[in-house]
Amino acid sequence: MAKSERQRPYNFGRVFFPSDPNPEPAIPNEIRFQPLGNHVGNVIKLVEYWDRDDFPCSSSFERVKEAAKIHDKGKPQKFDLRVETTSKGIFQKYIYSFRGHRYLAESKDAWAESLAKGHHDFSVKDICRDTYELKKHPEYVKNLAKEPLAYARELYILEMCDQIEAELACRVIGDDEQAESRTFMDYTIAKDDSEQNVYRVDPWIFSPDQIELTFDYWLFCLSEDDKAELKKCRTENRDIDLGKKLDAIAKQWWQKQQGQPEKAEPRKVTLKPYVSNKQFQNRDCEFWYQQLAGFAPNPMQKMIFEVIEQAENPAFLLKSATGSGKFEAILFPALSKNSRLILPLPARSLIEDQKQRIEKYLKRFSELNPDREISLVIDTGSQMQRWVYRNGKEEPKPRTYNPRRHLYKADVILTTLDKFLYRYFAFGDQQKSFVFPLRIHRDKTGDEKTLICFDEAHSYDEIAFTNFQSLVKSLYEAGRSLILMTATMPPEYIDRFDYLDVIDFIDNPSNAEALRQFQQRTLKQSYPEERSFEWLSNIKRNVHNPQIFPEQIAQLVLKEWKAKINRRIIAVVETVKDAAVIYQQVQSELISSTDDWGQLLFLYHGRIDHHLRPELYRQLKSRDDDERPYILITTSAIEVGCDLNSEVLISEICPPENLIQRAGRCNRRGNISDAKVILVGNAIQEFANMLDESGWLTYQDTLQQLTQFETQKIAKCISRSHYVDDYRVVELFSMLHDYVYSADLTCQPAHEKGLVVTRSWTPSATLVYDDGTHGDKIENMPQVTVPIDRLTIKKDNINQYANTHVYERYYDQENTRWKLGDLRWGFAYQKDIIIKINRSNDGASMLDGNPEYSYNPELGFVELPGVFIKMRTNGFEEKLLYQYGNTAQKKSVIITYTKALEETS
Repeated sequence: MAKSERQRPYNFGRVFFPSDPNPEPAIPNEIRFQPLGNHVGNVIKLVEYWDRDDFPCSSSFERVKEAAKIHDKGKPQKFDLRVETTSKGIFQKYIYSFRGHRYLAESKDAWAESLAKGHHDFSVKDICRDTYELKKHPEYVKNLAKEPLAYARELYILEMCDQIEAELACRVIGDDEQAESRTFMDYTIAKDDSEQNVYRVDPWIFSPDQIELTFDYWLFCLSEDDKAELKKCRTENRDIDLGKKLDAIAKQWWQKQQGQPEKAEPRKVTLKPYVSNKQFQNRDCEFWYQQLAGFAPNPMQKMIFEVIEQAENPAFLLKSATGSGKFEAILFPALSKNSRLILPLPARSLIEDQKQRIEKYLKRFSELNPDREISLVIDTGSQMQRWVYRNGKEEPKPRTYNPRRHLYKADVILTTLDKFLYRYFAFGDQQKSFVFPLRIHRDKTGDEKTLICFDEAHSYDEIAFTNFQSLVKSLYEAGRSLILMTATMPPEYIDRFDYLDVIDFIDNPSNAEALRQFQQRTLKQSYPEERSFEWLSNIKRNVHNPQIFPEQIAQLVLKEWKAKINRRIIAVVETVKDAAVIYQQVQSELISSTDDWGQLLFLYHGRIDHHLRPELYRQLKSRDDDERPYILITTSAIEVGCDLNSEVLISEICPPENLIQRAGRCNRRGNISDAKVILVGNAIQEFANMLDESGWLTYQDTLQQLTQFETQKIAKCISRSHYVDDYRVVELFSMLHDYVYSADLTCQPAHEKGLVVTRSWTPSATLVYDDGTHGDKIENMPQVTVPIDRLTIKKDNINQYANTHVYERYYDQENTRWKLGDLRWGFAYQKDIIIKINRSNDGASMLDGNPEYSYNPELGFVELPGVFIKMRTNGFEEKLLYQYGNTAQKKSVIITYTKALEETS
């Protein structure tokens, strides 16, 4: 081959498809190519300017710099243009690929080579494998022994330099859509409208006060012949071939240019930090409470603010009564200190209340920090949601919003204990999975810290508590800033956290008295903690007629409603079925379930569609804040964390700690003169009971003596004396921790099974109702999360429904979207199981003759469909059988999970 004909390497760093006026998006007018050398040079420059104190080892800087030099070495050999289409093969957009290029990186430094090959993926599997291999090199052992996450932290720096450069290149060269769609950013980049070619980066992690970068690109303008070839593919309905055709056209142009086309005018930009509002630095507790909430801090809030502000890594347990402002006590100093606050809650139902409270404060905080992006992340399912606030308002999501773009990048992160453990051990789709352990287990960039606060810490029991205490101990030993908050944690639980300082505003007389006096004097609470008490033990459950008990409670609700106009009443029972019965009966006997201000009768429980729950709670909270009447029928979903101030609380009998929490929603503000708590029933239901026989007798005796609700006396009945750790949970936590944080590959099989135990050994599934109005978008359909053992077919009550199908959801990295596939054999812990119920005859019926599922959005998923058959097993393994298809071609799938300890004894 002649020299002039020799193939020139495709020295592209990135490819951009700028928006243009062409009415046919599949026929671009131009393509812009960033030279590979320009991209790599910019990344190296960012590494050189990165704050040296953020590098984990003294030798880290040189390694990351070497990795930056070689990380894209394989791009010329792997370049391709492609097209992304819909499932029906219709053109969506052009994309480019360098798939596999990172594996071509080579260096004499094995660590630097691993960094180069590891960039982009950032998976727990790759990072643990690479860390394990590096430990075999004598020169690296010392670094990894001192800092086990050294490799992950260096890879993070390389990733962030690469991503920051990529985002800027997209914005500067002209492809904003690609900029917004990029994933894994821990930084916000915004154009400064007041200064030309200036971009603000927040947080600022670089040593100099500003950085200059230059972006070059080659411009390829398609000829009319080129466009005609692409148009031919469209007219022949071959959209799938558009990518191949454009790839061939672009490569032919490159070869004609001998790999040296003329560059367009270089574009220079300046990076600067966000300009913080310095007038608010070093302001005191009083200032922040007045600015964010408009009220003065109480003694407990003042003490906590001081501890968090002054301690480098605070670690304490806060005991304070319900309604005393524990939530604000943590949030406000976290914001003033510029800390990322992670709030794992015991139940998903608490998220909605906290979200509304946090949102109000974050909007105000954003007003104090003009033009800065303040954000909130809620992480409860397979996809996270992120809200951004700027200048006091919520920012609309961009058209190309990517939920995987800012993984755990937020000022406040709301999640559940279950999901936090899931993230702590990097479960989920592999790509970017190590982002979560890294961001949980290390300080934020610059002066920003991470503060982890477990609210309602008393709410965990059995396996959940075993995991909870292991998690807290692990975070404490790693030096994390750590807070536990509780109102009713039993003494034997508190003893297990003896390494934490205790700040007590319940049992410490002087602290409790100071708080009480403040509430009377400042908050003008005329009736603090005043609630009459009555125990109606004569209202009992009837085994032969289970409807009687909820119907009697419904009549009690109606009696209290009629006794005094404009009341706020909450009735709490233990099961969703009972709540639905009570709601329907009250609804049928009320003159109207609405008034001039809207809905006044509410049903709220954990099996209401998660799309509807936030709005229900918003309406309820609005009425409560305005002291307007309402009747709320609910379950334990409302008993902790929810800021309601009812006049009457009616509760089915429950353990003492639950009763204290429920009573905390009655006369919460100390402004009701005739508040009352009514307890109904003569026995705690077995599934909810935490007391042994002696504890139950003590509890009954206490209740019988009370005429006023006395929290202190009831709290003395709280007991966990027969609590036993499941040794398998302790061992499993240890194994997963050793794998993720110490790269112990002998523990990898436990991780690969997806075996993370949260509230029980039983994994959960998502129950979805498809009413035919949402297309194939599962995320928009009514849905709830349910333990899979609640979805089994019972011999005496086959609750199977027609048109019910089981799938598993997976993330398609190639097309960056979630997809559904048939359920497959294997460990249930590894699967995102979807139980989909179709309306009427939509879809093939699973079993002929079965009734249609009756879904009422007002009532939620009251009944649960039986889709699994529980198989007989020995030992520690539970097996569920799922069968589908017609009689002639029936298919079977078996999924497994681990039995609880008591089931195997």
